[in-house]
Amino acid sequence: MNNTLVADIGGSNTRLAVAGVSSRPQHVLAFANDTLGGLEAAIESYLIDIGPAERRPDAAVLAIAGPVGGRRIALTNRAWEVDLDAIQRRFGFRYVRALNDFEALAWALPWLEPEDARPLGPELPARNGPRAVLGPGTGLGVAALVPEGHSWFALATEAGHMSFGPALGDEWPLFARIAEEVEVVTAETVLSGPGLERLYRAIHPGLSVPRAHEIEAAARADDPAALAVVAMFARLLGRFAGNIALAFNAIGGVYVAGGVTAKLGTLIDAPAFREAFLAHPPHRRLLEVIPTSLITCEEPGLFGCAAYAAYLAGEG
Repeated sequence: MNNTLVADIGGSNTRLAVAGVSSRPQHVLAFANDTLGGLEAAIESYLIDIGPAERRPDAAVLAIAGPVGGRRIALTNRAWEVDLDAIQRRFGFRYVRALNDFEALAWALPWLEPEDARPLGPELPARNGPRAVLGPGTGLGVAALVPEGHSWFALATEAGHMSFGPALGDEWPLFARIAEEVEVVTAETVLSGPGLERLYRAIHPGLSVPRAHEIEAAARADDPAALAVVAMFARLLGRFAGNIALAFNAIGGVYVAGGVTAKLGTLIDAPAFREAFLAHPPHRRLLEVIPTSLITCEEPGLFGCAAYAAYLAGEG
């Protein structure tokens, strides 16, 4: 059975693993991008590290935090260009394929075990149908997974850049303040690391604004100002998740991932998230049967790359 090198390449870190067809990734290693000259250096170090005990991978699937098109791909938040053909030549891979990072997360959804996610709201039975994944990090990623015969197909989107606005009375003054800072208020404007800072400034206009990671840490320490920001963030995240559920008719479930939600964890109030998810009249009943979950496993992007490799092998 052939092995595939799988990689999740973000702005700050690169994670690599090896996966056989229909297997979860093994031998996961993480590299800080600041310590590397580029992706090829990470791959070379990884192949040396796995040594003779592991069969050398003969193909590669890469999840890249940036728009994927063509064979030369620029990362959004790192001055790297990934040359797929150069990687294929240098390491002798049969093929090298690239996915957007959230496209890879979509591919991971059927592979998740119960322990890889926790419900945001009631635990509902899974149904066969489209699924969606969204996640706030440096930006706001969104992708969908749709049935395709006996398999699946992932759709990368730029839905995080859709316009987004207030719905309840206490939100209007907040969005008015945020609108003064940006050209257009999109979902990513408020549902991201920078968005967390914008919400803090809008909710507490007289206070100095911490960085996103400081807001997260303060909320975990029960700081009232930070908790108020996180509560609003959870409400808006739930509403946007409902929007995405309706856009894709995601009866198979909506999943939340991303660096911000991973750090907030249980601070995301599940009842508040769920109520905002449902508050889309006249389609509350449609949304009531759609499960919502927070992905908790550490490497869903690598799972997605492995799933896509299995798809390419005809076993996805």
